[in-house]
Amino acid sequence: MDLKHKHWAVIAIGVLIGAFGVLLAWYVFGSHKALAPGGETASSTPVTATTTASVPAPALHITEHAAYYDVDMEYPSATPLVAVSAAANAQAVATMKAAMQQVVDQFKKDGGFATLTPNDVQMMGLDQRKEALSSEYKTYIGARTVSYSFLIYEDTLGAHPNGFFQTFTFDTKTGAQLSLGDIFLPSIPYLERVSNRARTDLPGIIGKMSGGTFTDTDSIKMGTAPTKDNFSTFYISGKNLVIVFPPYQVGPYALGTVEDPIPLAQLADSLKAEYR
Repeated sequence: MDLKHKHWAVIAIGVLIGAFGVLLAWYVFGSHKALAPGGETASSTPVTATTTASVPAPALHITEHAAYYDVDMEYPSATPLVAVSAAANAQAVATMKAAMQQVVDQFKKDGGFATLTPNDVQMMGLDQRKEALSSEYKTYIGARTVSYSFLIYEDTLGAHPNGFFQTFTFDTKTGAQLSLGDIFLPSIPYLERVSNRARTDLPGIIGKMSGGTFTDTDSIKMGTAPTKDNFSTFYISGKNLVIVFPPYQVGPYALGTVEDPIPLAQLADSLKAEYR
């Protein structure tokens, strides 16, 4: 190969290397940005209305470290309701903080830690390890709502820790806290509507979760009976109403938490106009 051809070959190789570098940078920094599913923001990091959805407000904590137990309960320091008013935001934060404090108070009452005898401590194994209570939360954004889903872990030194949920949904235009019935038209028997939908959805959802091995339809029927308690745990994420069924409600503990995302569009004829 003469010098002229070598010169052009070197230039061509340089161009190819440069192009590869540009493509690699795009792949790493552009095409693989993390996207939260269905309107969900990062765990334990609520979004404030004065920032973009990618800039969360920090969590606050209720913590206690005693001889026989540890507590670490978190809750949001701010919510998007600051766009409604400072009072609405403060009320929402106070509501969630009070709920977490109530869980702490019940945990301590049930544990009877203040009256334990040395024999109790030994029998319960508290001379070897502590009981524990903690929570974490996720924030979900809907068209007109913000929801918080708290997962609460309680370890009372049994066979396994127990987990349960508390959820809170607020209207981002009025600041009002919403129950499930608040998003439906007054004339609609909403519990029957969501019960029927859950009973249709759950066999398929649980079948996928269990690899097709779970067939306990009686548990599903009992856990989806049209009562407020069975459907009190919900959140709105993007365009879905998500019903949360904690462990034991629609199956054994090993099944874990089951969620049924119901498209709001499929409930539109039953919903108030602002939540469709």
